[in-house]
Amino acid sequence: MKHRGKTPGWRTAVIAALSTLTGAAACSSDPYDTGDGRYSYLQANFGMVHVTPAGAVDYLLTDHGDSVRFATPAKASWLPAKDTLCRALVYHDIKAKRVFTLSQVLVTSPADKTTAANAPSDPLTLESAWPGGGYLNIGFAVKSGQTDEVDARQSIGVRVDSIEMADGRVRAVTLRLLHGQNQVPQYYTVKGYLSVPLPVEWQHARLTVTANGYQGEQRLTAQ
Repeated sequence: MKHRGKTPGWRTAVIAALSTLTGAAACSSDPYDTGDGRYSYLQANFGMVHVTPAGAVDYLLTDHGDSVRFATPAKASWLPAKDTLCRALVYHDIKAKRVFTLSQVLVTSPADKTTAANAPSDPLTLESAWPGGGYLNIGFAVKSGQTDEVDARQSIGVRVDSIEMADGRVRAVTLRLLHGQNQVPQYYTVKGYLSVPLPVEWQHARLTVTANGYQGEQRLTAQ
């Protein structure tokens, strides 16, 4: 089995994920049915999904350590190479073991200041940050739109701005969320998630994420 690798450097393509991200938003905003209605057993989990040789997801390993095998394998257009594990946000029925939506979660390692010295810092919305599954998970939103330019693709990544040490251990890490609009029109807002693999020495440190927001500087401490 191949494990879906993380993207090297600071840049990760965003546009490829936008169509799948909107599907999850639509699902989560539908009215909630009481009793045994359609959404009575709906649950959302971040984790690693397994893609079968047939190109479908058959089980989920959640960030909470649970394994969920689905009654019917699910497919999505963004799924990577067959027989692999990749990161996703999954809305699923915990009773029927059925998938409602599969949304791609972008994965990238943080770059250092030297590597990302000239990286763009276009505005975006930093919505949330929390540790889970061995990752620092970041919720964000960008403005997007249709364009005739084939090569117009937004980009997003993370840079290490500072690391604080005390008694030989990492006490605090500040990361910068970077975004390149790259001439993509800004007609509507699309939400997404980014997961940053956490080195062992960072897993008990205070993690802070900063970003250039549409209304000014943003700063969140992961919790």
